[in-house]
Amino acid sequence: MKNILQLLLLTYAAILTNPSLAETTEHTVNLVVSPKQCTALKQGDTCYLDLDVVWNMPSTSDYCLYADQQKLKCWHNVDQGTWQQALTITDNMEIRLTSLHQQTLHTHTIRYAWVHKKNNSKAMRWRMF
Repeated sequence: MKNILQLLLLTYAAILTNPSLAETTEHTVNLVVSPKQCTALKQGDTCYLDLDVVWNMPSTSDYCLYADQQKLKCWHNVDQGTWQQALTITDNMEIRLTSLHQQTLHTHTIRYAWVHKKNNSKAMRWRMF
């Protein structure tokens, strides 16, 4: 999380010192989501992650953050926000920043991955004893 905040502070400092950069990013929606991927040991296992989200908008308004269809948090009369939460996933998860009226402003997908493929085989395992 510290790295994300440092990156945002450096970006903000660059914008303040470069007026032409400020003009081009004035209408930009920024959504930074970490992690980008969650890896489980086996396919189908639950994957545990600590979600970190940082966002900013060009104008003050009401915004909501969703993980798939679940509302995580809403902010009122702001132009930026942060959110941290422990989550579990078993499939890709879409993180969405929306207006209060649920118009999607920005999305990011957290990929679900695994190390070992699920083995559905009912084959008997041989043992000597």
